[in-house]
Amino acid sequence: MDIKAPCSRKYRAVHSSGTRFLSSIKWVVIHDEEAKTAESAAIWFTNPQSGGSAHLCIDDENCFRTLDNNQIPWGAASSFGANSYGFHIEQAGYSIWSTLVWKSHRRQMQRVAYKTAVHCKAFYIPPYFVKADGLLAGKRGVTTHAEVTAASKKDDPTHSFRYTHTDPGLFWPRFWFMKLVRSYFAELST
Repeated sequence: MDIKAPCSRKYRAVHSSGTRFLSSIKWVVIHDEEAKTAESAAIWFTNPQSGGSAHLCIDDENCFRTLDNNQIPWGAASSFGANSYGFHIEQAGYSIWSTLVWKSHRRQMQRVAYKTAVHCKAFYIPPYFVKADGLLAGKRGVTTHAEVTAASKKDDPTHSFRYTHTDPGLFWPRFWFMKLVRSYFAELST
């Protein structure tokens, strides 16, 4: 499948927290699925026991849209509304992967970067990475579930036990990924 192809709507996530205005979206939040395929994550989100959801599930070959843009996902517990203000993308893979393994999934990384750029463009989000302090300051951009966790622990230390996810992992190639995002964003701007 071409990385620019529309995502399949074969699966529908059962969990969301209602709807929001598209103008309220200020972050694209990247996750890993802790699964081998986008389809396995998309199928899991159809299960009431899943306890989660995302807008897109992506792997080397496929992309599945499980929620509409205006739906609030159950993507990342946070103290500052990361679900309400985030567009969430799950990518196949594991947080323990090395940089080399992430980069070996080049097609997947390209597809995730392209879909990130498309949604940055759609929601007027600058194609730059936002770390935890920037999230707390309300800075718009691209981030990860790990940064949402770090920001929440800092903002809400009393309940830090609620914020445990560190995906997509320490060795996820953020700089390379963001270079791809900016390249696709520039293409979309011409």
